[in-house]
Amino acid sequence: MRYAIVDIETTGAHAKGHGITEIAVVITDGTTELERWETLVDPGLNIPLHITHLTGITNDMVHSAPTFDAIADELEEVLSGCVFVAHNVGFDYAFIRGHYEAIGRVWSSPKLCTVRMARKLLPGHASYSLGRICEDLGIINDARHRAMGDCAATVKLFHHMLATNRAADVVSGMLKRGERESWLPQHVPTSDFEALPSAPGVYRFLNKKGTPIYIGMSHNVRHRVRTHFNGSMKSARRQAFLRDIYCIKAESCGSVLMARLIEDELIRIHWPIHNRAQKSIPIRTAIVSYTDQRGFKRLHLQRQRHSKHAIRWFRREDDARAWLHAQAVLHKLQPELLGLGSDGRSQSIGEDRRTAHNKAMHTIIDAAQTRETWAIVDRGRTPEERAIVLMENEQVKGWCYTDATVKRFDEISELIELKNGSATADAIVQHALYERELGKISFDIIEPTA
Repeated sequence: MRYAIVDIETTGAHAKGHGITEIAVVITDGTTELERWETLVDPGLNIPLHITHLTGITNDMVHSAPTFDAIADELEEVLSGCVFVAHNVGFDYAFIRGHYEAIGRVWSSPKLCTVRMARKLLPGHASYSLGRICEDLGIINDARHRAMGDCAATVKLFHHMLATNRAADVVSGMLKRGERESWLPQHVPTSDFEALPSAPGVYRFLNKKGTPIYIGMSHNVRHRVRTHFNGSMKSARRQAFLRDIYCIKAESCGSVLMARLIEDELIRIHWPIHNRAQKSIPIRTAIVSYTDQRGFKRLHLQRQRHSKHAIRWFRREDDARAWLHAQAVLHKLQPELLGLGSDGRSQSIGEDRRTAHNKAMHTIIDAAQTRETWAIVDRGRTPEERAIVLMENEQVKGWCYTDATVKRFDEISELIELKNGSATADAIVQHALYERELGKISFDIIEPTA
């Protein structure tokens, strides 16, 4: 088998918006160097001063160098038929693939990461950066942060690892189609992924300190986590995101509804840096009351994301209008005073009707604001377990998991763990009720007996 050990120098830390300034490739059969190839590259961009201080590559040095387009054919020929190997392979691979894409070409290769190999074959080191691991092993690098210097050091490291007892099995496993080492972030052990449930749940990406940097949910946690690591690594944010992940934790929640509620709660506790904002809260139709200049109590429809000042709110405007029409008919009130506008036949209400009108309006408002409690009974995390969500009108008051058989509403209060609640949690339940109406999900609803 032939391996292409690759190292590149660049104008910045991510492939999107930055260019390659130098490429070095060493072809090896795993024990002996077969070929070396290197070139400076004109990135078409100014090289930042701090990059020049790090690598020693100046703008003058690359001024007359070929562009990537000019060396693309030769580089592809050098890499052809080889396994692409690099220290933190995702970085070098993303840059080279991105540069081919920029000139309208598709390039791909099987790849190995010497960071992951070292963690498997050379355990116990404090750091697996190229400089530190080479220092530990006595590998000399006379040109650090230049492409061929780092490339040659990586070759020696690679040869050293291939000479260990388990090397053949480790390399074979990493090269298998879909092998997780090829797409998992470099610091994440495969055992973390193996432990993920293929069921509804919540997952957390943790940094080196064990702090959640991203929290998500899915109806299939394992599949969703896998999708985070698909595709390109071009953007700086994505590269930083993957580089910061050291551990993946997850928990089954039993149902999508519970996964969404627990995700919302965990995000509000930890506010992870890569959850840019809390989940978007849907805009709903609220019914609010006010008193006009003539002293008449009136209702008004308005679209808002919260239930503040609302006597009732509805997911759909049509439902809100239907409720108002029903109140107008029931209490013999003019529709336009309930926020429904005029059909052209109504006449202005006289001052002598104000007291009766306002009395009827207070009756409507009091009834709308009556605190109605009810509960959702959903699937639990095991066949025997049930999840219970306690609601007060349209607001989430709390939830719990229980193995107890719950048949009556009055059995719930002692089981429920009260929560702080949020507008997002309320919207999650309303969306679940809508999905239940459509037959997409199922759960039971328990109400107090009269």
